[in-house]
Amino acid sequence: MVEDSVIISARNVDFYYGDFQALKNINIDILRDEVTAMIGPSGCGKSTFLKLLNRMNDFVPGARLSGEIFIGGESIYAPEADPVVIRRRVGMVFQRPNPFAKSIYDNICYGPRLVGVKKPKELDELTEKALRAAALWEEVKDKLGKSALELSGGQQQRVCIARALALEPDILLMDEPTSALDPIATAKVEEWIKDSGLSIVIVTHNMQQAARISDKTAYFFLGELIEFGPTKELFTRPKEVKTENYITGRFG
Repeated sequence: MVEDSVIISARNVDFYYGDFQALKNINIDILRDEVTAMIGPSGCGKSTFLKLLNRMNDFVPGARLSGEIFIGGESIYAPEADPVVIRRRVGMVFQRPNPFAKSIYDNICYGPRLVGVKKPKELDELTEKALRAAALWEEVKDKLGKSALELSGGQQQRVCIARALALEPDILLMDEPTSALDPIATAKVEEWIKDSGLSIVIVTHNMQQAARISDKTAYFFLGELIEFGPTKELFTRPKEVKTENYITGRFG
């Protein structure tokens, strides 16, 4: 029985790309309504693990998983699990802003329309709610018909956040969401992450960013989860030598 406070639980997860083992015996419980950061050097498995949480690696030929991953107590790799439903519950924001070549309004409404929301009033309400949640409403409320591609990089990323939020997911996954942004846009996205109140899992190479925005941090190295705990403790009193070496710059 998974505790109510735990929204993501991984048990004995091994993951392979063909013959290459990308993840080794990952066990972790991620709590509801917290920001969880995943750090580690390139190629250590953190983005791979993130993608497992909404089954994006299903599309990779030769990929296979053993072990179990639970979202809200339900196994998302069980034979009866529907990947489409899982991806509605677990939203994703990618490294580079990727708005559709459509209006701001149509970007936000894209997902709701796919799942059957048709009434203009409902779509209007969803659009405003999602853009407010992403701290963008006041900046774009008078130009919803404008192409999202005409916005600044930071605004485009927040459109992508709002697009994911329009489906009201239980969890939001973010893979290096500010790496392509300038410092001002980065600060706005970070402020939104901290204040969102959502269950967010973010992969970042920026340890200062992890320290600023996350409640818990996981350190991955060579496909293994080396250490996981409260962010302040992990950065100031790491339990593992490998973690200490990484965060002090002796390695990585």
